[in-house]
Amino acid sequence: MGENRLLRRIIEVTSSDLNLREVAEQVAVLVTDATASDVCFVHVLDESRQRLVLMGATPPFTSLSGTVELDLGEGVAGWVALNAEPAVVPDKWKDDRYVYIPALRGEDYESLVSVPLLGRGQSVVGVINVHARKPRRYGEHDVALLTQVGNLMARTIENARLYERLAERERMLEGFAARTVDAQEMERRHLAGEIHDGISQPLISLWYHLQAAEAFAIDPAVVSHELGKAKDLTSAALDEARRAIAGLRPSVLDDLGLGPSLESLAHTVVGPEVDVDIAPCRLPPHVEVALYRIAQEALQNVMKHASAERVTLRLATPNGGVQLVVEDDGRGFRPGQAAHTRSGGPSYGLVGMRERAELVGARLTVTSKLGSGTRVAVELPTPSILQRSMTRAE
Repeated sequence: MGENRLLRRIIEVTSSDLNLREVAEQVAVLVTDATASDVCFVHVLDESRQRLVLMGATPPFTSLSGTVELDLGEGVAGWVALNAEPAVVPDKWKDDRYVYIPALRGEDYESLVSVPLLGRGQSVVGVINVHARKPRRYGEHDVALLTQVGNLMARTIENARLYERLAERERMLEGFAARTVDAQEMERRHLAGEIHDGISQPLISLWYHLQAAEAFAIDPAVVSHELGKAKDLTSAALDEARRAIAGLRPSVLDDLGLGPSLESLAHTVVGPEVDVDIAPCRLPPHVEVALYRIAQEALQNVMKHASAERVTLRLATPNGGVQLVVEDDGRGFRPGQAAHTRSGGPSYGLVGMRERAELVGARLTVTSKLGSGTRVAVELPTPSILQRSMTRAE
């Protein structure tokens, strides 16, 4: 197969609707044919674990996809990934970098060439290896051809990762939307109960006291008593109404901003002493609401679960960014427990905090250890990003 035809076929394959494993297998077959080699392996770098994973191969190794892994620096492919440069190996048995993997039957092949798959910014996203049964020195033309193929394959890998991240983001948003609807319904029921018990009932009692005052208008003492009761009930109803409104959106956020709101929130904590350290900063309204709610949920968790003696609430502006921290000296928990309630169901408190953070472009981390307390931290981006967020909000 001519070089131009090969590249056209590679472009067709990498632009198709095939999944990444199918693309890698087809590319491996095309490369083996174009370089007159006997077998080809396509390894993809797992970014989170920093390991190369076999993604595609020519027969008889196609069934091994996803089962063979290498550390960065391990074997010829690992060396190529670590150094981001090709390696031509005429006799792999004399090359210290070679690592024998029984499943890949290295004893059947003498020579190989390995080329990195370089993505945007020249970052390594994988490695492509071709092997020959008989001794052979792969030339510059082979390396150049594999490099061109590698560049096309790298774009496919990057696009696949972007698609996976987008799909994950969509799944997260769908889940968040569903939980938001559930939370809204729960909040509506809660508010209905608050209005019925905290506002409607005092108003009904108020009506009866006013009726009594009217009925006994000729007796000043009775009228005075009933009007006093009516006044107390009116005050109680007003207080309940203010609490219900504050539950929807704290008015102090509108009146004074995030810092004073957090200080006010700290005064509501019952049990542990609260150390407050607030740096003044101005943020978009929706970001302030998100931070306030995260702090509110974190402090409620401290009161409910931590058995802490002291908790720190801190709002800082390190390196031009913004950081919110709620840290306690309580009982802590094991990693993984925070995502579930004691009954084993999902902990929507932590999920909600994380999603609130992500939806305003922040990153939430929860660090804890049994007997060593818990630290909830929210990191916001630089002011330039915040300014764009503020512009959108306005």
